Amino acid sequence: MTKQTDHLRIHRLFITIALIILASLKVATTAAYGNDNENTPDIINIPLTNHSVPLIAKSNSHHVNVYVGSPPQRRLVIVDTGSRYLAFPCKPCRSCGIKHFSKEYFDPEYSTTDLNNQCYDGHGHGLGHINECVFHQESHGNNCENDKCTFSQHFQEGSALQGFEVEDIVWLGTDNVEQSIKCHMQTAVPLSFGCESHETGIVASQYADGIMGLISYQQENIVDVMYKSGVISNHAFSLCFTKDGGVFSLGGTSLVKHHMEPMQMEPLISSLYYTVSVKAFHVGVIEIGMETPGLVANAFNIRKGTIIDSGTTDTYLPLSLKNEFEKAWTDLSNGGNKRHSNKIQSFTFEQFQLLPNVTIVLSGGYRWVIEPHAYMDEITPKRDTGDFVDTRNGWSGVARFVNRLYIDEQGGAVMGSNAMVGHDVLFDIKHRTVGIAKANCR
Repeated sequence: MTKQTDHLRIHRLFITIALIILASLKVATTAAYGNDNENTPDIINIPLTNHSVPLIAKSNSHHVNVYVGSPPQRRLVIVDTGSRYLAFPCKPCRSCGIKHFSKEYFDPEYSTTDLNNQCYDGHGHGLGHINECVFHQESHGNNCENDKCTFSQHFQEGSALQGFEVEDIVWLGTDNVEQSIKCHMQTAVPLSFGCESHETGIVASQYADGIMGLISYQQENIVDVMYKSGVISNHAFSLCFTKDGGVFSLGGTSLVKHHMEPMQMEPLISSLYYTVSVKAFHVGVIEIGMETPGLVANAFNIRKGTIIDSGTTDTYLPLSLKNEFEKAWTDLSNGGNKRHSNKIQSFTFEQFQLLPNVTIVLSGGYRWVIEPHAYMDEITPKRDTGDFVDTRNGWSGVARFVNRLYIDEQGGAVMGSNAMVGHDVLFDIKHRTVGIAKANCR
């Protein structure tokens, strides 16, 4: 009996047993909120879950612990609502980064449940009989190499990765291996992911081992597969970020009791990304575009629209609003604020308190408020120690910050992870809606 046949039988047996267990453990419900906004229904259903895992914030990104294979190997990956697949370096990668969290690359040969996703020859004849290629790269396609499905992905900032597809059992947990096996392994599902063989650019130098894409396009991400396998009752997940961590809820939100306001649902207007429609924009108390009807809506909603992208650290606002934005910022500066700049600036606590909130009003009426605590990034020599000033309660002297609101997006906007800080953001894939509520993301 070949190693591949052994793997397949073990793999199928493990998954069958796991799904039987999961069927008895599946827990979910819904909550209903009244809503006073005249543009939305009085009652909305919010998918709830009791399954969540902690997030780790490091190097301006939010990460989750993912366990892969049997016995499990832990990877730390960025949670990314702007891409589609789970991918990280695997042995024998000879051109991957060496600064990642894990000191050794993932080893598929170490797992007893791994399967290579095998290619088809394009004429309906399978070169193998295990799994068809899963990744569908619109711009680069799939290629076959030694009967393996290869893939490549290029990012807008210039970095890239390539490798081959593998399927294995995958689940999310904590940084405690024993606890994760005991409490979270019952949620394991078979998932196709990318074994990277090459990395370039920022991807090669980042702290994270890899990336976990959460876009549900071909229904192939981990939330999709968990839902289809019966692990979670609702085709949904939520992300609640703090500056130093947060919570990733699978199957809905687990944080309703920690909401500071009723969650409001907004429609998603694209099948490719988590895109929302914007109707108004405020800098402090000043509304942008008041004298030009349609200016703001057009700026935010053209081209790709306004995307909620947890894998992008910063928030990028429309370039066409730059003059009005900076004028509003300057008009507020007579109380001691500084001009808007993305260069390093020094602030006393009193000056910091005068920085404005930036509010993006969505089509359904939700006022998404981005506070200075979220968009100002402190620059300090003690960065790696976590010894930052307390932007909520004050500091003595001055501290240095960079404003991470950029007014340079050519079309549409990107709500990065800093815009999500302090909000429970619920992605309801089934109903193509997103829910937002200010929350204590503990």
